[in-house]
Amino acid sequence: MTNVVNNAVINPLLKEKFPFVSNYFETLINNDLQRFPQSIVFEGLDIIGQYMFSMELARILNCTKDVKKPDCDCINCSWIRDVKHPSVNIVSPINFKDDASKTVISINQAKKVTSSLRETSDYHRVFIFCDAQVKERNADETDRIDEYKRLSTGFPEENWTPMPLNTKVFKAEASNSLLKSIEEPPKRTTFIFLTQNREDLISTIVSRSNVFKLTASVKGKSNVSSIDFKILLRNYPDLNIQDALEIAGEIEAEIKSSGIDIFDFLNEFQEYALSFLRGDVNNDTAFNLFNSHIRLIQKAKRRLKTSMNAKVVLESLFLDIAQCGGKNGI
Repeated sequence: MTNVVNNAVINPLLKEKFPFVSNYFETLINNDLQRFPQSIVFEGLDIIGQYMFSMELARILNCTKDVKKPDCDCINCSWIRDVKHPSVNIVSPINFKDDASKTVISINQAKKVTSSLRETSDYHRVFIFCDAQVKERNADETDRIDEYKRLSTGFPEENWTPMPLNTKVFKAEASNSLLKSIEEPPKRTTFIFLTQNREDLISTIVSRSNVFKLTASVKGKSNVSSIDFKILLRNYPDLNIQDALEIAGEIEAEIKSSGIDIFDFLNEFQEYALSFLRGDVNNDTAFNLFNSHIRLIQKAKRRLKTSMNAKVVLESLFLDIAQCGGKNGI
């Protein structure tokens, strides 16, 4: 017999940002909960959005009301928003662990997860895997968190910020020790992994998971994906000052002529830079270079929000990228 939950509703803010994935999970929960994935990989640039979406799924799966509204005040929904629910656990280098190390998700943590699954539970258990830091947040992190304030979902502690997983934080040894639990978990158990890209996890975890790209919906007047970045951003990432100024001018003209929203363009540019980062993930110098480009793009978006002139923002962005030195210095 199909297990059905009536009237599960994902928060409208998340549905607006991630319509496809929201509709998918809402439909699945409302029609056939038995098919809910035992393991999920989220990928994309918005790790804070991934965290919020994961907590929202955990909330709906554990809500005690017949209608699982976004503003539900049942004890489970309240616990999850306060990050105090006994069966919704964040697994990171600084969470869900007993040892003092704060650099990796350890084999001991993986064993702790496996051990906890031997105990029976009346709840739907959710384990959210991510990297994390407790530090003063930068401007971009603060902006991202502000976007989700309406959800009223908290963090494990003050200044705690989720970060994407990679194989340096979640090494193969710890990952492999979880494989059996991921493949054959107890009923009502879900693992969620927060990443920039699925390739940042070992392939055996990805093959046992449902992968979803959490990308914000495009609001531009035309399809930004029609832009050929390889042509428009010629020589990238090896730009000189002349390249930078010419490219900034051409992009400004392209945006004006096509009606593309400049924020949508910058989001796609982030994805383009991220594709280079993925290709050099094991090269620390290259990784740092493209990571710096992504931060510069985020800085450009903040400048636009202050009503700074688009031409000035684009010129500043590409001049800053040119000054990073490109791959010739790698």
